[in-house]
Amino acid sequence: MDPLSDIISFLRLRSYLVGGFEAGGSWSIGFDAHEAVKCYAVTAGACWIAVEGGGAPVFLQKGDCFMLPRGQPFQIASDLNLPPDDWRQHFLGAEEGTLVQLNGGAGVTVLGGHFALAGPQAEILLGMLPPIVHLRGEVETLRWAFERMRQEMTDLEPGGILIAQQLASMIFIQALRLYLNENKGTGWLFALSDQRVGAAIKAIHREPSWRWTVETLATEAGMSRASFAARFRRLVGESPIEYLTRWRMRLAERRLEHGEPIGAIAHALGYESESAFRTAFKRVTGTTPRRHARSSGQNGAARFLA
Repeated sequence: MDPLSDIISFLRLRSYLVGGFEAGGSWSIGFDAHEAVKCYAVTAGACWIAVEGGGAPVFLQKGDCFMLPRGQPFQIASDLNLPPDDWRQHFLGAEEGTLVQLNGGAGVTVLGGHFALAGPQAEILLGMLPPIVHLRGEVETLRWAFERMRQEMTDLEPGGILIAQQLASMIFIQALRLYLNENKGTGWLFALSDQRVGAAIKAIHREPSWRWTVETLATEAGMSRASFAARFRRLVGESPIEYLTRWRMRLAERRLEHGEPIGAIAHALGYESESAFRTAFKRVTGTTPRRHARSSGQNGAARFLA
């Protein structure tokens, strides 16, 4: 798989609310802090959104999409100077998949969904995104997916929940793609769009157990060692070997959670000894492989019993 698919495969993506609203006249709604990723499309009209601590407000027009990955409180309104209604006043108790009517509707339509990203890898993705991911006029595929998700959630046909979950995954990945195509930043996610550094990252994900060095990764990138090392750190924010080690530990965490023996994991990830693997694991994760395996087993049991 490619690096983005690798990271997504670690996540437990769960869609649990789909819907939206239609608003007419003057209106303003305030929302509390939230754990889920919110992703919506403006399919008619225009409005403003402001996220607490998220910088300048954003004006949203028909065809725009926005994603809120950080969970901060926010306000969405026709006029941000209006005192916001508490969201519960309009949305609490609304039927799943419906469009809530504000002031009779007919002015602005916002359609979307909330979905949760579970697992320790979620922060790898969400931590490098801004409080508001604003996608301008590129949402035809996303709008189709939202409409289909709403249909699956309201029709309650056999397999509908599974289809909705898969659509949520597609929406999230497509929104990330669109954002990366329009923006620059620091981190492996942005570095994937760089032809040379991206080639090295893909090589690491393709063969994480290979005994990569800065020299061999520079060869994959078609660069000199010094130029590659400097470019990699500038784009990714860490050295090539630091990235390699951290990715290996992510793979190790998943294997430990599946109950694989520590020695087998060490060998599979290219470590000459179990001791060397244990040292690297604790340095990167702050805990031992055995403790991580025990903790994940207990958490799994708790989830099962809940």
